[in-house]
Amino acid sequence: MNINNLAAPTLSLKKNVEESDSMLKKLATAKRINSAADDAAGLQLANRLTQQANGATQGIRNVYDGMSLANVADQALAGVTDNLNELNRLTVQAGNGMLTADDRKALQDQVSQLTTGIQQQLSDSNFAGIKLFDQSQSLAFDTGNGVVSVQSADLTTELTNSGVLDIDVTDPTSLQTAQDSLKSFAEQINAGRAEFGASINRFDAAARGLMNMNENTQAARSRIEDLDYAQAVSEQVASQIREKSSIAVLSQGRVSAEQAANLLN
Repeated sequence: MNINNLAAPTLSLKKNVEESDSMLKKLATAKRINSAADDAAGLQLANRLTQQANGATQGIRNVYDGMSLANVADQALAGVTDNLNELNRLTVQAGNGMLTADDRKALQDQVSQLTTGIQQQLSDSNFAGIKLFDQSQSLAFDTGNGVVSVQSADLTTELTNSGVLDIDVTDPTSLQTAQDSLKSFAEQINAGRAEFGASINRFDAAARGLMNMNENTQAARSRIEDLDYAQAVSEQVASQIREKSSIAVLSQGRVSAEQAANLLN
């Protein structure tokens, strides 16, 4: 047997070993594509989908941050609304002709506590260090597929200008003016709460849309780059059989070559 005839089985063995190593790597990583050599076009597409999925994942986090901010702001204004309602009740109570000067003074003390509470609530309300009501502002949250914004008014200044802080229930002639001031400022608070409520709904809709998009993107990427284990195991078994067959053929060829050489010698 000519020794040169061993070249073909040797090449076949080398190819089978390479196929087996590649399949083992795919089985270990659970990825069909581990390098551009596996599928250059598929790798580029999978990378673009990964970038899109990562953007959507961060966008979801941003959206929930915005939703949390809007919820905190709404809860703060809910407390302000409660205090305004109590203030309105006190101004009506102060209109009772049975009250003495001392009674009205006691009511004024309650009014002062409530107005101070409203002032502190508006000035101190913040989210992660961002003051919520000290200026008119628009806070934008990037979703990775657009922007959702939250509008916040300068309610601290509005409170100062509303006359609410100047309510004096000891003077019966000023009660109607006080009630008008409370009503006007309460409308501004309600408008702010309506804006935050609408923002919460927008954030919720954006989050659901992003989660659906992200799920579909992840599924598409998986179909491209993830390994079909059943098929891969079958191919690995076949590759091992071919590798062993090549080794057997090569071994037999070498034995025959050695026998021929011995006879010639």
